[in-house]
Amino acid sequence: MDESALEALREDAKSQNVSVNTILNQVVLAYANYDRPMKRFQVIKLPASTFRYLLEGAKDETIIEAGRSAGNDVPKTYINARWGELTPENILEYLKTLGTYSNRFNYSEVIHEGRLNVTLSHSFGAKGSLFLQSYVQAIFSPLGRLPKFFPDENAVVFELEPSTGRNSSGSRG
Repeated sequence: MDESALEALREDAKSQNVSVNTILNQVVLAYANYDRPMKRFQVIKLPASTFRYLLEGAKDETIIEAGRSAGNDVPKTYINARWGELTPENILEYLKTLGTYSNRFNYSEVIHEGRLNVTLSHSFGAKGSLFLQSYVQAIFSPLGRLPKFFPDENAVVFELEPSTGRNSSGSRG
């Protein structure tokens, strides 16, 4: 291994109070679960501040169309290639993967009153919420049942009906 790469791993391991093997495992997982499969889609890495700046300069209608277009493209191909079919569970796994490895948003979920509530927290402002809501709607649209959305300035929250997603115990159903 390149000495400068090893030194970077050592520095990160020390600052995070974990082993070099833990850091290396995180890097390999990011490659295997996100970077490698996304190469076929020519994904670019863009600073969040640049993405927010682009969103702020666009009209709402353009942002909605961009979200729809993006949601109709890569996610469905990725989901079908990785898990074999487009299901609510696989869409959620895709969104978790995206949240974990792309830094577009933080994914969290909770079961509340028998419904699964998913939160995508981000730093892109109201127009970022508009983009993400359109993106998620487009991914779910072929299933014929859209989640109920509750967007705000820095998060998109959506709720799935009990027959969709996970069961009330929090496990896959």
